[in-house]
Amino acid sequence: MERHGLPPGPHSFTAHGRRSLAGAALSPTRMNTRLITSLPELQSYVRELRTRGRSLALVPTMGALHEGHQSLIRRAKQQCDTVVVSIFINPAQFNSDEDFASYPRDLQKDAEALRALNVDGIFAPREEDIYPPGFDTFVKPGKLAAPLEGASRAGHFRGVTTIVLKLFNLVQPDVAYFGQKDFQQVQIIRRMVEDLNLSVRLVICPIVRDADGLALSSRNALLTREARQAATVLYRCLRRGESLVQAGEVHAKDLLKAMQEVVEEEPLVALDYLALVNPLQLKPVELVSAGTVALIAAHVGSVRLIDNLIFGPPGASPELLLQLAFSARPIIDPGARIPGLETEALCRRIEACRDCAAFSSVMIPPREFLAKYLKRDYPDLNRVRVVVIGRDAPMDPEHYLYRHPERPARFATALYALVGVEDFENFKKAFALTDALRCHVQSDRVPEKALTYCARHLREELKQFPKLQAVVILGADACRQFQKDVLERRGDEIKPFEQILKPEGWAQEDVPFPLLKTGTLRVIYGYHPTTGYKHSPSLAAALPPLSP
Repeated sequence: MERHGLPPGPHSFTAHGRRSLAGAALSPTRMNTRLITSLPELQSYVRELRTRGRSLALVPTMGALHEGHQSLIRRAKQQCDTVVVSIFINPAQFNSDEDFASYPRDLQKDAEALRALNVDGIFAPREEDIYPPGFDTFVKPGKLAAPLEGASRAGHFRGVTTIVLKLFNLVQPDVAYFGQKDFQQVQIIRRMVEDLNLSVRLVICPIVRDADGLALSSRNALLTREARQAATVLYRCLRRGESLVQAGEVHAKDLLKAMQEVVEEEPLVALDYLALVNPLQLKPVELVSAGTVALIAAHVGSVRLIDNLIFGPPGASPELLLQLAFSARPIIDPGARIPGLETEALCRRIEACRDCAAFSSVMIPPREFLAKYLKRDYPDLNRVRVVVIGRDAPMDPEHYLYRHPERPARFATALYALVGVEDFENFKKAFALTDALRCHVQSDRVPEKALTYCARHLREELKQFPKLQAVVILGADACRQFQKDVLERRGDEIKPFEQILKPEGWAQEDVPFPLLKTGTLRVIYGYHPTTGYKHSPSLAAALPPLSP
């Protein structure tokens, strides 16, 4: 049979007494698992499911199933009524006949494993049904397919996207399940689904690893004992990068050097590529942030393996790391200080704090500024020179300054006038408004323990801004708490608010602040602009120079 772009060889899947790819007779599966090998049978099966109104999940595989595949299947069974697993070793995605011929095959064993998992259907089509004589239509993926695997395996993703699209058309799943291990492939398929307006939804599941960290792969079965041991260096390389990032290193050049040194210690491993990329564009980054992906490919003996790891805060779950990767923003300015891992870690600590969040008086979630608005409005943390600390917890939280900056509420308008800016766009060029220090609390009756916890989080929040020069404290409650819990003053050291402000209506002091690199911080006190009957004059003249 003539194959257009397909390597030659005996590739058909057969069943019911005929020979399988492994050369063994394949008996039909038992119980409720239905083995489907022809397209008409599959079409009939899908029509039956649609008639019954059942949701349908597809788990595409090339067989040689392992625990990684099983994790996809278990997730699919949790979320959908019917699960179909496809098994097709796709010749169009292999770059050589030798690689195709050596790929592990055992359809009988796979079918038994799927029966044990009580999968509803197995779709194991024949090659001549997928690629009939004269087949000449392929999907041409775009820019995402060019680097990394695309550079090492010419035409690979053309074959991948073609077979995945054919499977989507044939099975018509509501949801399809893929693994994080093939990260670039996942992003290319996501792009295809979006660009071609496919109705299928995608679920991406975390990597499953052996106890020593090696990512599960069908190709692992081809490793010799020595190569299997050497292969763990891929994960050790990724973990080395992760540990350095979580220790504060963010420069990709230095990270890659340290990671490559780990690989070079293993003589059986030849590195193909090692990259730190933005997860959505797959472009190399100069500075890493939460969601940056480390990707590695290497030959371990004669077997080529890939792996990846998403950088995130310590203790982050695999599911959270996937969310960080798929919501990451591209880094535009290499010199910018990007809200990164330390910010994500602080968000998690605040989220876990229940000392104030349990009170009904909390109108705005305590981490809303960090979690929702820091990345949106401050892509470069170096820009922030002044942090404003003043209660902004309207009875309607929708009036919170950052939620709808295009519709400034009374507090926002008064704040802009107080610090000498015209609007939100000018405000965020140098200022940030934190929602710590009771700023998210409407009631005055808040336990001291809760206030202490808020202040602890504030100290960590201020560290996010490397070039911070001043804080503006608005109102008596914020003034007292800042002195007590941030400046750690006690007794007579804590001056009453009215005494500090008389008679000018504002005051300033420069205080030691070792959390900042400069070691000092200017603190400016003023009346809250929308509470009480006293008001401070414009504080603009007291602010430090705000230009970079």
